[in-house]
Amino acid sequence: MRDSIFISYSHQDRKFLNELQTMLKSFQRLGTVNVWDDTQIQPGDQWREEIQKALAKAKAAVLLVSTNFLASDFIAQNELPPLLEAAKKDGLRVFWVCLDNCPHEKTEIVDYQAVHDLSKLVSDLKPNQRKAIWKNLCQRLEGLEQARQLHPR
Repeated sequence: MRDSIFISYSHQDRKFLNELQTMLKSFQRLGTVNVWDDTQIQPGDQWREEIQKALAKAKAAVLLVSTNFLASDFIAQNELPPLLEAAKKDGLRVFWVCLDNCPHEKTEIVDYQAVHDLSKLVSDLKPNQRKAIWKNLCQRLEGLEQARQLHPR
């Protein structure tokens, strides 16, 4: 059963992952969202295999899109193809946040609605403005869970 949120990001953008994780904590404590990101992969685990397992359980994916994210061969080869395939075939919801001035319009993710106004890049915003974007995203993710509980498959 798809019941978790898969977060994809570039390790160079860890600061933004930490901000999002902090905002998600209260939702996780309430049990309204279950989050997976690659920080949960244990030493000795096989990355590709763990990512495949996590994607198979995900009801939504959050992409923290930046120049680093788009430049990552690992993300391009191992995360995006199965993620976008699951979005097309299995109903995986895709939410993305544009962190910096990157050529996102040249990618497959442009077909999915960004979480925020793209004229306001997250990296340019003040901390409280970024928190508003993270909060909005968390509420959307929580809304997915509430909808699932009302209409289980």
